[in-house]
Amino acid sequence: MRFRTLKYILYFIVLPLSSLAQTPLLERPITLRYNNEKISVVLDNIAKQGGFSFSYNSDIFDVNNRGDITVTNKPVREVLNLIFRGTITYKVKGNYIILQKNNQEEQKKSLILSGYVIDSQTDKPVGKVTIYDKKNLSSTVSNQYGFYRIKLSISDLPIRLTISKADYEKQTFVIKSPQTTYEIIVLNPVPKEYVYLPIHEDNSMEQMDSLRNLNPNLDTKPISETIAPPFPDITDENLFPTSPIIDSTLYESSWDKVIKNIGKIFVSRSQRINAQNVREDSLSRKFQFSVLPFLGTNRLLSGSIKNDYSVNLLMGYSGGVRKLEVGGVLNGVRRDVEGVQVAGVGNIVGGSVQGMQMAGVFNIAGYLETGLQIAPLFNVTIKESSSFQISTFNFAHKVSEGGKQIGVINICDSTETTPIGLFSFVGGGNGYKRLELSVDENQTANFTFKTGVQKFYNILSLQYNFTRPKEIFGIGYGIGRAYEIGRAWMLNTDLTANALIEYDDVSPNVGTLWKLDINFEKQIARNVAVTFGPSIKYLLINDYNSGTWTSKPFNKIPSYRSLSANANSTFWIGFQMGIRIRSK
Repeated sequence: MRFRTLKYILYFIVLPLSSLAQTPLLERPITLRYNNEKISVVLDNIAKQGGFSFSYNSDIFDVNNRGDITVTNKPVREVLNLIFRGTITYKVKGNYIILQKNNQEEQKKSLILSGYVIDSQTDKPVGKVTIYDKKNLSSTVSNQYGFYRIKLSISDLPIRLTISKADYEKQTFVIKSPQTTYEIIVLNPVPKEYVYLPIHEDNSMEQMDSLRNLNPNLDTKPISETIAPPFPDITDENLFPTSPIIDSTLYESSWDKVIKNIGKIFVSRSQRINAQNVREDSLSRKFQFSVLPFLGTNRLLSGSIKNDYSVNLLMGYSGGVRKLEVGGVLNGVRRDVEGVQVAGVGNIVGGSVQGMQMAGVFNIAGYLETGLQIAPLFNVTIKESSSFQISTFNFAHKVSEGGKQIGVINICDSTETTPIGLFSFVGGGNGYKRLELSVDENQTANFTFKTGVQKFYNILSLQYNFTRPKEIFGIGYGIGRAYEIGRAWMLNTDLTANALIEYDDVSPNVGTLWKLDINFEKQIARNVAVTFGPSIKYLLINDYNSGTWTSKPFNKIPSYRSLSANANSTFWIGFQMGIRIRSK
């Protein structure tokens, strides 16, 4: 019993002391009640309660001065301000708070305003609050204890400061006198909105009365509803399912996470907080210059300011651009660009682009509304593109009317236009995808994949014939178009170029086979179709090793009389048929 009692005593003594030790000296809570007491006695009591010591020169103030003070659970910093009224500065070193006289010369030029931000409903401190001056862009952010400190120029008086925090009502107050050095700011939370939902489907008088008897407050109780984002149906047993990563609102929220992580790398913590708190469009400048995102003329408010012209020596960060932005390495814009962006490496825009993005490596934007994205390596439009993307690799979640992807590789989830490239893949929207296995008069097996849109798709193919004495392997690429000609019927016109290799006894024979296929497609199941039709074919034989041929290359191709033939080429009409797996 004695041991248990001792354990509880130590618990209630050590735990508060441990918590107190983790709190900064100036933020430790103090409770005082004195009438006409000496300052020295008050300071001794503060030090005793806070678990630290004061260090000061007795010449900076009269320790025998008397005064009245009554505070309850107020931080040391606030208590000292009540005692000295801004005439003394505080510096923490180890377990000491050093009291010093204010610099008189500095006081003539600058005004140091400090204080706390308090929630009006809970009376608790509010951290991550932005306090800023629109005129000269001075700003600060309150810490986790709600304390803020901002340096202002006396020559700018009167100064209108704005206090902004997400989920709180914005406030302003005016500093008219240089004697104003301490201010408690009280913020009002934004009232939460409730969505009132029907509680039941039976609205008959009898049902309503019975429910009221069970619960008299049933009609007035607010019920908040969180509406889930629409997810695509990915349960369809399809060979070409819609990608849940691309075709869903989750992808758009992922973009917000990407932007946030990029911001953590290149943008300071205060800038990120300010960008979340200050979202008004009225904060703008004609011109800004920066060396790095956190080092520029827009200071720590750069992520909330829209500029007409922006020049970034290395990297820049801004809220928006109206006309022109030029960056040596990287341009980062949190909201929208309405003009031209040019960067040595890349441009990143979190909102929309109504203009042009040009970069040495890449461009990334949330929306591409008008203009152009052009870069050597890749362009990415996270949500919707209504303009041109020109690059080696282009990606867009949706390409709407007026948009166009032109590149080596184009990928999107849906498109209202025709992408142009060596390989274009359109996901679950109006994408055209076919996987085909067929035979013809020459090859035992033809494997073909078609991807793009119905008006223009790319063709990748492999051919193999293992029944000939000399096996033939082929690989091909082509383009095509599909036409709807009736219910469950389609017509394809495909043009492909195929490299054929025949394994001879000495060295392989090489030829080029050009094909124009006119195929009919008949759907026989939900995702299955049969295909058949004629082909116009032209085989051109490479004669670079004709001296080593042991026999005529590609002998008996075709196996019947051709329309035209000579030593190096053959022209004939063939036929093919097969089975396809279709995307829709």
